[in-house]
Amino acid sequence: MAQLMHSFRGTSVPDDVLAMVRQGEVVSFCIFAMNVESPSHLRQLTDAIRAAAKEGGQLPPIIGIDQEGGQLIAVRGGTTELPGNMALGATRSPELAEKAGRVLGRELLAMGVNMNFAPTLDVNINPQNPVIGIRSFGDSPALVAELGAAMIRGMQAEGIIATAKHFPGHGDTADDSHLAAPVVAHDLTRLQEVELYPFRESLHSRAMMSSHIIYPALDEDNPATISHKILSDLLRDEFGYDGLIVTDAMDMHAVARLGANPSVEAALKAGADVIMLGHLKDQPQLTRSVQHLFNADSIARIQQAQRALSAELPDLSVLGCEEHQAIAQEIADRSITVVRDSAGRLPIGTGSLAVVTVKPANLTPADTSADVEIKLAEAIRQRRGDTFSCDLPYQASDAAIQTALTAVAGYETVVVGTINADESQAAFVNALIQRGQMPIVVALRTPYDITEFPQIDTYLCAYGIRDVTTEAIARVLFGEIEATGVLPCAIPGIMTTV
Repeated sequence: MAQLMHSFRGTSVPDDVLAMVRQGEVVSFCIFAMNVESPSHLRQLTDAIRAAAKEGGQLPPIIGIDQEGGQLIAVRGGTTELPGNMALGATRSPELAEKAGRVLGRELLAMGVNMNFAPTLDVNINPQNPVIGIRSFGDSPALVAELGAAMIRGMQAEGIIATAKHFPGHGDTADDSHLAAPVVAHDLTRLQEVELYPFRESLHSRAMMSSHIIYPALDEDNPATISHKILSDLLRDEFGYDGLIVTDAMDMHAVARLGANPSVEAALKAGADVIMLGHLKDQPQLTRSVQHLFNADSIARIQQAQRALSAELPDLSVLGCEEHQAIAQEIADRSITVVRDSAGRLPIGTGSLAVVTVKPANLTPADTSADVEIKLAEAIRQRRGDTFSCDLPYQASDAAIQTALTAVAGYETVVVGTINADESQAAFVNALIQRGQMPIVVALRTPYDITEFPQIDTYLCAYGIRDVTTEAIARVLFGEIEATGVLPCAIPGIMTTV
């Protein structure tokens, strides 16, 4: 029995790792998008892992993945692509959050996955946060707690181990722990009121994931993942949490800088039950080198979780089914937020129409946006067949900006879909304004883009780029549905939350 969560490169499980599964040396896996060719292929992978465990007389293995919805969806190709947490935050609906959890749970279980590294319970207070953003339900601890708890209930009702993350909170950082070692320097009172609150309200989550962040008020020296004060004294003893404590990936800079063996050993000593190795090298050898540190209580918790795993897997036909798609569309429809329409440009009237969208990119390692084709223009063209469209690269050159400006010259209405508006997007929008083409701007990721062009008079937030979201945007633009979304986080200098 082992506490290290393995991963592998390629699209098949290595034979030596399967041998360790048969022997009980490996009992948990993290599957990455690069391992998966399709949902049916994922089911084959997980079947192979479960078969190896059964052959060895072992308990069913724990198999986890990042299927959050929104910007981080590890498995596509037929799965239901939910809008994501901040879209749910804009709906203010625990009912929809629980339904989203059920969709995620049912579809993952059909693919043989029984742990989801979701939901994110980080309170996204910092607009400069590079890694959380729309992965959060918003900037209100109460809202994050309410919707997070509901999503957990939904997933776990379908037999999935939900994983509340990133304890004690990654929402107020300006650094990405994949690439740096963030510090959250708030005092204990603030941490209790904001960062820790959603986790205290979600102790029913069968797993919680630690963050690689230093919180000096809790532990002056160590990131949470390797802090006994945070994992054992606070979460386990003070909060009374009895589920699995899982680390974030140990190949992330904030802990990897310490070295593989030292960081893994420190996490075990801190009280983590399951150590997610990420892409660390020589995982079988690493497992054997630290087995003397494995903890009997942790092993017992892991075995308890294994025994509770569902033995029956739904058929793959549940993926992307009509019921699930309807839930995804309802979330999207109810999330669209009109922040400003002072000139009354909505709904769009007659006249020539152009749509410009920014090509998506993976802006953080916790991102699968680059694989998405944004279909906003197509959704609009279904309503106005003569709509012109073009795109703009993320961080576009001056030449690309000028090309796009030339392409949309003379159009009476220009709809621009921005993505974490950088200098090039700001330059494009501001150039349109300066020449008298006041555009309708739709923020397709975080809501903060308007700070780059505060004079804009029609501004919507959509919180995502998935097909259900672009369809919902088109419905709002043409007045087919009312925009009922409520801003889930304040926009500095523009608007507060309700």
